[in-house]
Amino acid sequence: MESKKDKLTVRWFEINRKALKNKVQIKLNNDLNSLKYRNYIIAAGRRSFKTERFAKRFLIHELLKEKNHKKMYYAGAPTRQQAKEIFWEDLKKLTPPGYIKSISESTLKIIINGGATLRVIGLKEFKRIQGQLMNGIVITEYQDCDPGVYNESIEPMINDTRGWCIKEGRPFGKNHFFDDFLKGKQGQKGWQSYHWTSEEILTQEQIEEAKANLAKPDYEREYKASFETANQRPYYGYTEQNNKRTTILPGLPFIVACDFNAGEKPMSWVVGQRHKQGSREITYWHRALSFQYTNTITMCSLLDEDYFRTLAGGYPRKIIFYGDYSGKKHTSNSSYSDWEIIEKYFSNKTDIEFRRKPCISIRDSIGATNGQLCNANGEMRQYVDPENCKELIKDWEYCSWKDNGRELDDRDPFRTHLCRAVDYYNEYEFPIRGKPVTGSIRTI
Repeated sequence: MESKKDKLTVRWFEINRKALKNKVQIKLNNDLNSLKYRNYIIAAGRRSFKTERFAKRFLIHELLKEKNHKKMYYAGAPTRQQAKEIFWEDLKKLTPPGYIKSISESTLKIIINGGATLRVIGLKEFKRIQGQLMNGIVITEYQDCDPGVYNESIEPMINDTRGWCIKEGRPFGKNHFFDDFLKGKQGQKGWQSYHWTSEEILTQEQIEEAKANLAKPDYEREYKASFETANQRPYYGYTEQNNKRTTILPGLPFIVACDFNAGEKPMSWVVGQRHKQGSREITYWHRALSFQYTNTITMCSLLDEDYFRTLAGGYPRKIIFYGDYSGKKHTSNSSYSDWEIIEKYFSNKTDIEFRRKPCISIRDSIGATNGQLCNANGEMRQYVDPENCKELIKDWEYCSWKDNGRELDDRDPFRTHLCRAVDYYNEYEFPIRGKPVTGSIRTI
């Protein structure tokens, strides 16, 4: 980059030295600086700086070049929500304020003095900008994109400008990402592929932490970037060894994981507790509630009168509710939002707390559940009552992927709801996504 260090923002933290010295990353950095190819395919492990260094920072590097004024650059992910979560705040913070002409929060667009433009886009909504110039694009989570998005939408646009495309992600079987990766490995003209694992970059402590939080197939895919991980049933972490009844402990808070539906698809809540056992935390699921054609106020009543009031140890001292943040919408037969109804019902009965966040990736949230059912070290940290949670077990046993490998097959209205409720809990408390350790030195 032509700008001096004193013009950089504090967001330009120091990159992990192992990443800077990694031979594959050095080659990729050199190839990008010379724009040697038109297509760069990066299959690399999580937390190894592939997105930070070769997506976010490279985009800003190109955006600020004086010779690139009036050019159009894009940062894309499978959906607009994902793209915004991954890119938008960081790209704004990486751009030195003195270079910025304008920022549009509604269109997720940064315009630089001189006219160069950077837009953050969701590729599902990509048709809206077809026909515009595209000098370069970075696509993250490429394994989750629709298979035809590159050939149908992106390739014609970069072909017009002789632009470039960086596709990066983590493998999910041998799909379109693998096909493109092979093009680079086989030396197809204009294509180059790059692969490294997280184990080459992270500390041993970070790797052990990842193994403790992920099932073995997820670890191989997420941290070793292996294409050999087979597409198997979503909840492969579950076995009969996860079936265990345990005593309810009156002094501990109760967990209620919620999936909100109304109509044919049942509203589904799972009740449990988390125990501290030595250095580990173990979650026990005690009861699964799932009913069609109901509403949130009825579920509150069932939970209250048919369960909590029957407990031998007395009414819970605290209840923690988990769910997808979109549960705030009017998704049930009610004049209040789902969360408002729960708060109104239980706030005068006991201490309550809500722990919610948007579920950006279904597969990541399921990965969090698999890591709790049985991690890469063979440890189980989640158990289920086989008598009172039969329908949850059926979800774990019978659920399957849609053909796209990104969503659960929901053709059976009874399936996918209890398991998703548990996923929201695990995604909140034990997410598989992590952020790299950062320093304060500003370098390029």
